[in-house]
Amino acid sequence: MSRVVFFTIHSTTPWWKYLASRMEFADTVVLSDLRDDGGYPLVDDFYRFIDRGDAGEVAIARFGDDGCADIILRCRVLRSLDRGLALRMIGGMVQAIERAFDMLVPELVVTFTIDRYVMDVMARTANRRGIDFLEMTTSIIPDQVMLMRRGRPVWLREPSNADVEAAVGLLCKEDFTPSYVRDAKRFTLVRFWRIFGYYALRGAFFNVWRFFKHDRYNCHYLDALKRLKHKVRPGDVAVLGLLDHDWDGRVSEVPRDRRVFLGLQLFPEASMDYWLSSQRMLAHDDVVVRYCEVFGGAGYRVFVKDHPLQFGFRQRELFERLSKLPGVTLVPYDVPANLLIGKCAVSVTLTGTIGFQAALAGLCSVATDPYYATEQNFLHVRDVDEIEGLPEKLARWRVPEDLAATQRDVMRHLAAISVEGDYFGWRNFDPENEAARKSVEPLVRSLNAYLPRFMKSCRTAA
Repeated sequence: MSRVVFFTIHSTTPWWKYLASRMEFADTVVLSDLRDDGGYPLVDDFYRFIDRGDAGEVAIARFGDDGCADIILRCRVLRSLDRGLALRMIGGMVQAIERAFDMLVPELVVTFTIDRYVMDVMARTANRRGIDFLEMTTSIIPDQVMLMRRGRPVWLREPSNADVEAAVGLLCKEDFTPSYVRDAKRFTLVRFWRIFGYYALRGAFFNVWRFFKHDRYNCHYLDALKRLKHKVRPGDVAVLGLLDHDWDGRVSEVPRDRRVFLGLQLFPEASMDYWLSSQRMLAHDDVVVRYCEVFGGAGYRVFVKDHPLQFGFRQRELFERLSKLPGVTLVPYDVPANLLIGKCAVSVTLTGTIGFQAALAGLCSVATDPYYATEQNFLHVRDVDEIEGLPEKLARWRVPEDLAATQRDVMRHLAAISVEGDYFGWRNFDPENEAARKSVEPLVRSLNAYLPRFMKSCRTAA
């Protein structure tokens, strides 16, 4: 019987194991890099290989110097570690994964969106063996999921006109907010310190826990450590003092066609680290500042608003740099993105949902490598050098004559890559709970219906 591997991450194993038990088209095994997490473990093999002494050389042999540099650059944990240790971790993990693939002989690997080096190494290893590697993530359409390959969407179906119209009606509501940001509404100084304190304690706990579990280099535990380069520090509370609470007054100072809404996203985050093709675009702060310099120099005013889930995690350096630019206004966290979309003519994002919402509202939506951006409905910037020419491109941009047709066009693409399923069903999933099992059924149906088409025989290659 064909075999599929589901790769789990922390706190999601019961959910993945239940999904595996419901797959009708293949023998499905759950693979994990956490000790005592059930399924097929990578942990012991990882440390056996990493302790041999040649793991760094193996990493370079498998991926080359450039490949290893790319793996390190894109992983928020590895880029904070000593390069020698990072290479050893890559080498140990690739050998553990190769051994697992030799034992399991999968024809397909399915997991969440790549957001750490373990999944990156697994995807590269799978691709080298001719094994398809699919990432599952939530769709902007509520209660639906998407399948991707490094942020590139996989076409799943031809949606009906009724599906498209229903999605347009839902997502074009003025108060629409993606499910993953609806609860992020309190942005006080007290909340900042509560977040800071919680994650400081969490980091200290995992720094002890990783040794207690005899898993000192596990990416999940290392990711919690406060010493990583991207972690917020006490002085980063200064971000709150740089926000302009009279931002609405700044709006009235320039006509609508000279207003740019630049919505920031989570950083570091999978959609930045692994979806952007250009390594130069990964320099998040420098790219954002360059956008603002170019727009400001062309007479635009840029309204920069941070992602609501980034509250308490944004380092102050970016906002300090932006606050010194005369054409930039830093908008408070509690201002709804939809309000800014309504007040501006241009939207700039790298991969965030705001770019999608802006296009539906008829704005000129500038985006980089997001899954939703069709060629004809968005203005694409895929490398840093292209930012310089944006004002000229904006001058040629024309507002859609038929906004409803544009909305249907954009939404048809999204509906074609989305199928029913609750991506967040893993939260506190209890396989003994009937309601929890029932909530997973739509996703079970989708996986059984669509995954078989991605099965490829890799037995010869393995």
